[in-house]
Parts: sequence; C-alpha cells; structure tokens
Amino acid sequence: MSLFTSNSNEFLPFSFNQSMRSLLPPFLVCLFFLALYYTLVIGGVVPSSDGINQRQVNHIKAERYIYSNLIPNIVLSGSSMTAELLEKYFDVTTVTNIALSGNSSKTGLELVTLQNKKPDIFLVELNYTIALETDLEIMDALKNPLLRIFKTYFPIFREEYQPVSVLVHYLKNSSGRNADSESSQITNQELRERLVAHIIEGSQETLSPDLKQRIIEESEVIKKQLAELQKKGVRVVLFNVPSEKRIANTPRRQQERLLIRSLFPSNSFEWLPEPITEDWITYDGVHLVSPDAKKFARFIQDQLIDSDQFNTGTM
Repeated sequence: MSLFTSNSNEFLPFSFNQSMRSLLPPFLVCLFFLALYYTLVIGGVVPSSDGINQRQVNHIKAERYIYSNLIPNIVLSGSSMTAELLEKYFDVTTVTNIALSGNSSKTGLELVTLQNKKPDIFLVELNYTIALETDLEIMDALKNPLLRIFKTYFPIFREEYQPVSVLVHYLKNSSGRNADSESSQITNQELRERLVAHIIEGSQETLSPDLKQRIIEESEVIKKQLAELQKKGVRVVLFNVPSEKRIANTPRRQQERLLIRSLFPSNSFEWLPEPITEDWITYDGVHLVSPDAKKFARFIQDQLIDSDQFNTGTM
C-alpha cells in the first residue's frame, strides 16, 4: 500500500504540468482574439451598440455617461418620457440625455453625483415616477471600484461592445431598420386611441395614500441630492414632460402635478417654464410622438441654451 502511494505522488507533478501545457494553447488563442477585438474597438473599426433590450439600453446610457471624457453643458434625467427627447433633436452637441426607461430621475441623480465632471445645467424630470426604485443593478456595477477601473481602460468589456449586441445592431442598420424609438412608434390610429383611452380610464382615480406618501418621502431624498449638486455649481432645473390635454386634465394627473409643485415650490426651485398649451400627441398615452418630442426639445433649448455659447464650450 505504501509503495502505491509513493508512486502516485511521484507522477503528480508530471500530470499537473501536462494539464497546464494542454491549457496553454486555448488560453493564448483567447488572449489573441481579445487583443484583436480590443484593437478593433479602439481603432473605431467595431461600432458600438445602443443595446438590444431595455435593460442593456439603460446600462449603455449609464456607462457612456460615466466613462465619457466629454463634459456636457446640459444633462437631462428622467423616465422613458424624457428618454424620447433624443440628443439629436437638439441643435447643439453638448446635450446628454441619461433618462432611463422604467426608471425615474432618481437613477439619473445618482449618475450625476457619481460622475466627477458636473454639467452646467441639470434638467430633472419630476412626476409620479419618483416613487420608482433607483436602478441598483446599474449603480452597484458603476460604484464597484475594480469594475470601474477595468471598464475605463478596457472598453471591450462595456455593454455597448458586447459582441452579440454589436452584431444585432449592425444587422439592423445594414437592413435599413432604425433601432431608435422613432421606429417603434405606433402608426395604427385605432390602436393608439385604445391605449390613450386606457391611460385616461386609469387616471380617473386619485393617488392612493401609499403612493402619495412614497412620493413625499422620495422628494425629501431628492431635495438633499439637488442641494449637494447646487453647492458644486450645477444649475438645477426641474420640469415635466407635457402630455395630451385629455390625459393632463384627469383627476390623478392634476393631483400629481399639484403635489409635486407643493413639494418643490417655485420660490425655492427653478422650474422650466410651461410650454404654450397645445394638443400634444403621444403614441401610447404617455410618450410624445417624434414631431412633438422634437418640438419640446427645441422649447427646452430656447429656454435654457444660448447656442453660440454652448457650441464654443463657454458659459
């Protein structure tokens, strides 16, 4: 028995070295392709993806903002309603929209707080969506110091360069399909009317006591975050995205507006002026159709941005 044990130990180093040698070729091949992909990404040969689902789109937006070397003059934060105000709708190139679908301005506030380079103007959408939870999956990944260093120097590991999403993004573009929100808007008028009617029906009831209390509690947290940003020289402007009159005039929407305005009074906070009342059109009862989103983006620009100053990067 002792002889058998001795012989087994004798051959153990040989087996281990043999295993290591067998793993070396695939490791080197993997390393080669990673280096090649890194070179193609850095060289601009591999285009970035905007994401193939809502989760990835949100992650990409957040990562681009945190890892970008640019200092935007104006940043918009909010829910999917603000996300419709695409950056290309503005005439200046120093606008960044970090509004995330399924989220609220709370996640955007966290992103701006985390980013060392602060914007000159920070537009914050405020409405019932502030009752939603902050996206902890996004924030935990961005706050992880090791991941942040890794993704800063090796962009191939960011969401926008994941091979599958890059391939899908390329195929969509090459086939003439635009991946942005304009392509997903509803063109069937009958279906649109049903969706709008559903929103109106659900907005006839007033806010529940629990939701109202949640909004009040979250507003206190937001006020503290806004105050910290203002101390650092950020001009904070509050706003809400307009909606169709028949939706805006429902009991619930009117109650929400009055509640938010009482929590963030205009004598203490700067609000974006109300746009001229008109029949804003949504494609589902919530999100502005592209022409109206462009119109509201232009309204924001006219109210807050001097195009000459922002194009030259001076204030």
